[in-house]
Amino acid sequence: MEDQLEEDKIRKWALAWEPRTKLVAVILFIFGVISLTTIPTTVTAYLFSLLMILLMGISITLVLKRYLIILPFLLLMTIPLLFSTGLTVSNENLTFAILILLKAFTAMTVISILLDTQTMEQFMRSLAGLRVHPIIITVLMHSYRYVFLFLDDIQKMQIAAKSRLFKGGISIRNLKIFGQLIGALLIRSVDRSERVYKAMTSRSFDGRLRVRPTSTITSLDYLKTSFMLMMIFLLIFAENWVG
Repeated sequence: MEDQLEEDKIRKWALAWEPRTKLVAVILFIFGVISLTTIPTTVTAYLFSLLMILLMGISITLVLKRYLIILPFLLLMTIPLLFSTGLTVSNENLTFAILILLKAFTAMTVISILLDTQTMEQFMRSLAGLRVHPIIITVLMHSYRYVFLFLDDIQKMQIAAKSRLFKGGISIRNLKIFGQLIGALLIRSVDRSERVYKAMTSRSFDGRLRVRPTSTITSLDYLKTSFMLMMIFLLIFAENWVG
């Protein structure tokens, strides 16, 4: 979730969608997609999610990159499933694998609505407005903040290793070096967490992040949310009616 949104590309109606109603719509839509059991209705839900992000002006290239992130994990789940009964792939296993892929891509597409049409602060405000426990919000905010520091540490260690002519590869010597790097990274992370904890307690931090009040929900926000929910409910109804 980017701190600064590219407002010149994202449609104004998407940016103006109240964060609480947007979050509820996305969560319920994803749960609705998970409940689908046939390929036609799941494909329809996926195409609808693609249409939504295109109407909002979200970059399809960015969504495709997110697909690539989850694709290895999906393949690890689906490929063993295809051959669970032997070298011959059954129709049931193939259908189930396709459903897993479609549902995962649909969920990632819909999640892109949350990631690209609001800032992290707006997302946290929506959680606070929905009465999510402050501890959970604090953990999420800190996780979001420090994952970038963690990645920065990894990049620095890679640069340091390359400057010492370390070329990687699989060997006993390199595995020892990788182990040392991972150990140093963990120690550095623990040290940072202790420093942050002491700094926060010295400032009387009580576990609650202060966020601004949420904005007022308008009738247009309800309309946007209702449109998404109506679509997924129609798909669920059609699936049960046809079945």
